[in-house]
Amino acid sequence: MPNMRADVVVIGGGISGLSTAYHLAKAGKDVVVVEKGIVGAEASGRNGGMISERTDEPALVPLAVESVRLWPTLDDELGYPTEFVQKGRLQVAVSEAEMGRYLTEKEVGDRFGVHVDVLDRSEIKDMVPFVTERNLGGIFFPKGAHANPQRSVQAFAWAFQDRGGKLCQHTAVTGFKLAAGRVAAVETTAGDIEANTVVCAAGPQTALFLEMVGTRVPLATARAEIIATAPIAPLFQMALVGNGLYGRQAKKGNLLYGGGPHEWIDVDLTSDPGKPNTPLIRNIARRLADLFPVVADVPVIRSWAGVIEQAPDSLPIIDILDRPSNFVFVSASAHGFAIAAATGKVVSELVLHGESSVDISGLRMDRFGEVAPNWREELGWIPVPAQA
Repeated sequence: MPNMRADVVVIGGGISGLSTAYHLAKAGKDVVVVEKGIVGAEASGRNGGMISERTDEPALVPLAVESVRLWPTLDDELGYPTEFVQKGRLQVAVSEAEMGRYLTEKEVGDRFGVHVDVLDRSEIKDMVPFVTERNLGGIFFPKGAHANPQRSVQAFAWAFQDRGGKLCQHTAVTGFKLAAGRVAAVETTAGDIEANTVVCAAGPQTALFLEMVGTRVPLATARAEIIATAPIAPLFQMALVGNGLYGRQAKKGNLLYGGGPHEWIDVDLTSDPGKPNTPLIRNIARRLADLFPVVADVPVIRSWAGVIEQAPDSLPIIDILDRPSNFVFVSASAHGFAIAAATGKVVSELVLHGESSVDISGLRMDRFGEVAPNWREELGWIPVPAQA
């Protein structure tokens, strides 16, 4: 690739970067997306596919609500299938502590006008007869949904290219040329790209790129694990959460489930982080069998892990730097897929207008003014030893 020029260079071919790039290309901007591997190779294509209002985190609610509004329109908007299914999101409590958290979500939902139903034990059983007898009740989001992560990422990539966008895969960003308080060019393994604006949506590498332009942001990287069972007869169409797990049943019948704790790791700018199976896979399988005893004997046929980045409060960060002044960044903090339909709209508005039509005030970087230098140690987010 010879040296290029673009209105906007987007770093990262995950769903946040591609959604942003699509909206900017639709607005008539000349956009280049630079991805060190292939699109969706990290968490964007390796997650549970959950979509909901997320009332457990008030600062995220406006963005999540907007995303839930937009997701049903994406197949028509993009012109490619995402396998979007909107049958609600059921959250089953198997402990008093879990039920308490769900009731708090209901209170937050009421405050923001999000419809959340509280269900007792018998109502849960009526909806999902196969659920554990430890079920204590739960909550239901009628607008909850799920989609296929790989298909959704590819839909954004194709639609972006249909709008004239340039996608450079297997191309790593290695640095920036700075001039007069701005990024003049993005340096890559295939040559420099001059740009009016840079959008960093680099997932696990986000903190590394920000440090290169003089900004420290508290982000830690981790593997997020998912298991897939053998296909079984249809059990449910909704997104179904509980026992610390989140997941769905795929079109082919596989149960696809994940849910912490994470395995913390370090990353660099160009390498593909290792994604081996870990003891967490067995932990997820055990909790899934506990939640749905009827599937206890169904074999797990595969598993995978995407690498995510996470802020200390587990919330996304979306902001424009003061210096360089043409540097916008988004870190989804493990929420990327669910909010992707709105993320691209919001970040593109920051690029085009300097402000967003959705309230993201609680997602700005200034909320970390009091974060201690050793915040990772305090949270116990310590990388696992490198494997031989």
